[in-house]
Amino acid sequence: GEQGAIDYLSQSGKPFATGPSVNIYNPRSLQLLAKLGLKRWVFPVELSRDTLAAMQRQRPEGVETEVFAWGRMPLAYAARCFTARAHDLPKDDCQLRCLDYPQGQVLRTREDENFLCLNGIQTQSAKTCNLIDAVGDMRELGVDILRISPQPTHTRRIIEAFRGAINDEAVPVLDTLAAAGSCDGYWRGEAGML
Repeated sequence: GEQGAIDYLSQSGKPFATGPSVNIYNPRSLQLLAKLGLKRWVFPVELSRDTLAAMQRQRPEGVETEVFAWGRMPLAYAARCFTARAHDLPKDDCQLRCLDYPQGQVLRTREDENFLCLNGIQTQSAKTCNLIDAVGDMRELGVDILRISPQPTHTRRIIEAFRGAINDEAVPVLDTLAAAGSCDGYWRGEAGML
């Protein structure tokens, strides 16, 4: 897994970056990984702006911070492919059925609300994390990179909108470009799907 790769790179003296699946929840973890060679980390999608502010105050020199700013949030990974299983196919002979679902397969609650999105081996949020209104705040916090997860349509418009926000231009409303609605609850320290 990720820790094995970190150990290998560290022992080889090679710098590395971590993605959102490496759980860096506090400054001490960030500092420990920096000593091992960490050069960039992705802030966990489920943590708040206030947590990021605290971690940025103690961020080690030379380590870049990346924030997941747009896209369905990666929540979990499985050994099995959900799409293949839904079609009663083995993972090793999936026939690339995921290509039939470019937006993934949305699961709904009993109340008929969008809940999760299954996309291959990944469980994602059904709603799209949209932090475009927080770009200025992230700049003040010293965030170096914004991660935009591509989607089958409108990715160029989304990138251009974020570029505009970075340049302090008028920010368009992007909610209509999110397949199942957008959210920013985790960023605000609330439930994630708000």
